[in-house]
Amino acid sequence: MKNIFLLKTKIFHKRTKPFFNFFTYKYPSLLLNLENMKNDNFFFSINKFNLLSFYSEDHGPRKKNYNLYQWIIKLIKKKYNFKNKLNVYLFCIPRFLNYVFNPISVYFCFDTNNQIKFIVYEVKNTHHEQHCYIFKINKKNLKSHYAYKKFYVSPFLTGNMIYKFLLKNNFPNISLQINVKNKTMDLLTGLKTNEINFSNTNVLKESLLNLFFSQKIMFLIHYQAIKIFLKSKKFFFKPDKKIDSFSYHG
Repeated sequence: MKNIFLLKTKIFHKRTKPFFNFFTYKYPSLLLNLENMKNDNFFFSINKFNLLSFYSEDHGPRKKNYNLYQWIIKLIKKKYNFKNKLNVYLFCIPRFLNYVFNPISVYFCFDTNNQIKFIVYEVKNTHHEQHCYIFKINKKNLKSHYAYKKFYVSPFLTGNMIYKFLLKNNFPNISLQINVKNKTMDLLTGLKTNEINFSNTNVLKESLLNLFFSQKIMFLIHYQAIKIFLKSKKFFFKPDKKIDSFSYHG
């Protein structure tokens, strides 16, 4: 497989309980081989400023020039005692003119037969906090897997909720739905991607077609928050950050 994929991505949010709210938007995203991120694209850089860029400090331990491949391998080995070779691809939003906000990034961990063995959902909130839900994958939970919500992501979602992740993977294209719900709340969100050639022309074209897309993500989050607040009149304040930032499943 290639080392870097460029993807057109469409995301949606749909609330049905206790009120209805829906929105969608588009942006370019990346899928990167964390062990070998060779790049010769003029408009894209790794750990350097460019029109589009990827910085390792935006993920994982969030340290400058950190080796994310070694980090994810150590996590899996420590918890699951898995010692075989893994190829790890990270799905994420790139920086646009050095700014990014990734509500969710996904690590796909493949064995040497290109079978998914582990999936890590890296979730961020607007308070610069992060939590990882780590799943060991088998035939039963390949397409759908569950986790208790252990991380504050929205002032309009309570803590006692359950995530259902529904993944349809036609690598490198991804279709992901995440349903978070309890008896009184129901939110369905997800994304769908389409690969395009990772060329200078396409990187420039997608950047121009989606000017300031990363900045727009943050703007839309706050714009939708105002709309939701006017509908719900409820607001759940952020609790103190928990020390444990990982949830393991399977």
